[in-house]
Amino acid sequence: MLSKLQEFLRSSISTAGPSVGVEIAADSVTGAALSWANSTPELTSHVRIDLPDGAVKPTATATNLIERDVVVDAVHEVLRQLPLPARRIGLVVPDRIAKVSFVKFEEVPSRSDDLDQLVAWQIRKALPFRVEEAQLAYTPGMHGKGGEIEFVVAVARRDIVEEYEGVCSAAGAYAGLVDLATFNLVNAALALAPKTGSDWLLLHVGRYDSTLVIMRGPNLIFFRNCPTLNESDVSDLVHQSAMY
Repeated sequence: MLSKLQEFLRSSISTAGPSVGVEIAADSVTGAALSWANSTPELTSHVRIDLPDGAVKPTATATNLIERDVVVDAVHEVLRQLPLPARRIGLVVPDRIAKVSFVKFEEVPSRSDDLDQLVAWQIRKALPFRVEEAQLAYTPGMHGKGGEIEFVVAVARRDIVEEYEGVCSAAGAYAGLVDLATFNLVNAALALAPKTGSDWLLLHVGRYDSTLVIMRGPNLIFFRNCPTLNESDVSDLVHQSAMY
């Protein structure tokens, strides 16, 4: 299940985390095995298995794994080909299964339960499903000049997250960490790139959709996912987002 968004963005920096990661995308299942040298991750093995068209249809509002058995077999084969035994893995899921929002509060409750309820109340009208059906994660972001705090919020339908976790279980692995695909790339960039307070842009291009994020130093300030089927679509996404 989705944990606090801090774990999305910081897990590979603050802890060693799982040594094997698996990504389930619309067109493929990919696995990677890591080793650690002086707290720095190094890629030791990489396996990719293509999926037939339509086997996975990422969406925030309906069943994603259309051909579940095919996906289970692909995850199992990826794990078999990796050199490290993997009972606990990091799982990367498509951006399109979640809604990423930004909410700002002038005062933040001291109790975590009260903050949970406040964040859920703030975003509930923007969701295409009931907030009671959601798995919600958030983390503090930018601080305003007046003392207000912005939170980055990721919300996915709980049963959809469980679909992806379930295929891993069926393949013999437990997904101890669940990460959105582009958050995973941001996490890698933060872990490996020199620290900066400047604005920077990351573009994640997929076969059927792309995501663009803008960072201010280590803080996410913009997130946009759009269908992109050709080079023109990607160019439009970059141009429109850069105007932000």
